[in-house]
Amino acid sequence: MKFFMKEGKVEKYGRKHLDKVMECYLKLEELMEAFYSGDCRSVSRLAREIAVSEHEADEIRRKMELEFYEGAFLPFDREDRIMLVESIDKVADVIESTAFTVSLGRVSFPSGFREDFQRMMDVTEKTVHALKECVELLERDLGEAMRKVHEIEGLEDEVDAIERKIITDLYSAYREKEMGVIKFMDMKEITRKIGNISDRAEDASDRALIIIAKRRG
Repeated sequence: MKFFMKEGKVEKYGRKHLDKVMECYLKLEELMEAFYSGDCRSVSRLAREIAVSEHEADEIRRKMELEFYEGAFLPFDREDRIMLVESIDKVADVIESTAFTVSLGRVSFPSGFREDFQRMMDVTEKTVHALKECVELLERDLGEAMRKVHEIEGLEDEVDAIERKIITDLYSAYREKEMGVIKFMDMKEITRKIGNISDRAEDASDRALIIIAKRRG
């Protein structure tokens, strides 16, 4: 009975952890809206809030890892679950890093790039949400979980394409002297960090894929 109680506790922590990662991303969307409008005070406030949420996600991850150490789940399943949790946690890490980079630079957002950035953020949100659904489906429907893995792959490709377009346009704007070198470098770094969120989500979905493959035998 104690064994199954531990598993139930880990699954509860897992749901809370996913919620915290999603919370981090939704706060990043708010931060970007403030960035577009030049609201530096809100950018700084939201960056601090994201740091708090990311720390809370870390605390939940540590509680899960302690339960794994104390014997939750069978050994053949335990390692894959730990690796999955750590991969999901890296999504929150890069969200926090993105928020910090935006708040640190304090550059004015180039208005002509807003549409592409909003599109990139929208697709990235779909990627993070699909990861959350994928992990939740691991306990209910492996076939649907597999479909979510493939959906994440497609969304990550879409984010990559938008990222490349933005960076190409940034180089063009810099060459045409429409922005200075500092703004160019900051905007390129922000773009790449946003792209990294989907990269880390895809990495986590790859860990989910390993679990799916093993369970299907």
